[in-house]
Amino acid sequence: MTNILVDRDARNRIILGTLGFGAIGGAIGLNIAILRNLQPITKHTMTMAANWSLCGLFFLTTREALLLEQNTKNTTAAAAASSAAVVRPSLMREHDQMFSSVLAGGFTGGILSFLARGNKKSFISGALGFGALAAGGQYLYTLANRKRRQIIVGKMMADNGNSVEQTSSKAPEPDDSESMVARLRRAISVDPITLLPEWFPLRRIPSEEYREILELRREEIRYELRRLRGIVEDMDRREEALVLKLRHTQRENE
Repeated sequence: MTNILVDRDARNRIILGTLGFGAIGGAIGLNIAILRNLQPITKHTMTMAANWSLCGLFFLTTREALLLEQNTKNTTAAAAASSAAVVRPSLMREHDQMFSSVLAGGFTGGILSFLARGNKKSFISGALGFGALAAGGQYLYTLANRKRRQIIVGKMMADNGNSVEQTSSKAPEPDDSESMVARLRRAISVDPITLLPEWFPLRRIPSEEYREILELRREEIRYELRRLRGIVEDMDRREEALVLKLRHTQRENE
């Protein structure tokens, strides 16, 4: 829990997500109170908002804890593997997010169903239902995020289109000659990595994926710096407390 609170991005996601759950719950409670004529309306609205906020807080905290654990494992695995065999960071994050959302949704739904009904069967049914709901929501979020990345990449490609067209128009025509020199030239010009089969673990990383890997490494370095800063601050606080305790002990002895 401490690591989640130290991570600013995770803390912001938990806070904003909890507020979002509370707003949705408040809107639902307000509509139910109006349709059923429940009085006072404010009480039912605030109760529903508070319940949804607590559920959202539990779900998001569990999800961020699982994501942090997956990120730590991926960092260790990436450090031990070569750069050519690294899994694409965006795909790795999507898998981790789906796994964490499903597990957190199932755990949250199971506990809520067990508290509401008080039997083990309700825990299983609630876990399956909320897990499926979390999986559907995460899948829609992943699709929207992919679409956003495609739009950004498309705009970047459009901005660089003129320079690429000018370069390609000046490219030399391929040499179809069967002479020894021409065949040697073609053999040298072909990238040997592209000749490898798809199942081979070695591949060439495009510039976009390389930037994603660099961004992931930068986020990991920032997280480690924040964690170390927190450890140093905690050690400073302990040192100050120990100094104060020693001074108090000396005064009592005097």
